[in-house]
Amino acid sequence: MKKLIGVLAMLFLISAVIAVAQPFGPPIYIANPTAMDCKYYFAGDKRHFNPRPENFTIDIGYTTDFKSQEQACELWRCVYTNGSVKVDADKKPLEKNLCVCGSGQYWDDINGCVKLKQENRDINFLQLIWKWIKRIF
Repeated sequence: MKKLIGVLAMLFLISAVIAVAQPFGPPIYIANPTAMDCKYYFAGDKRHFNPRPENFTIDIGYTTDFKSQEQACELWRCVYTNGSVKVDADKKPLEKNLCVCGSGQYWDDINGCVKLKQENRDINFLQLIWKWIKRIF
């Protein structure tokens, strides 16, 4: 019984030391959903605190979860814009071209999955002239 209490006390002390040692967390990738931008972020420690940049409200994940910042950003853009992520046999995301967009969408490196613009190509000569006149006036 004394050994059990001693082991539990030791585990409690170790967990308290770990909690105090890293109060700000490990480095992560963060994203700005309005600008569709992402970056590396590390909060620092008590003496060297690094404030979080404005508008970067989404945590993408730990830096150890991805091979590079580009892969993290591409994965986030794909998921955020409702795309599907391609994975290999080990269920890890591919390094490049990892996103499959839905029907009526295409992949854009900056904005993720973007809807195709539908243009009406069945236009006759009179409609073309009418559009030209409307633009003038």
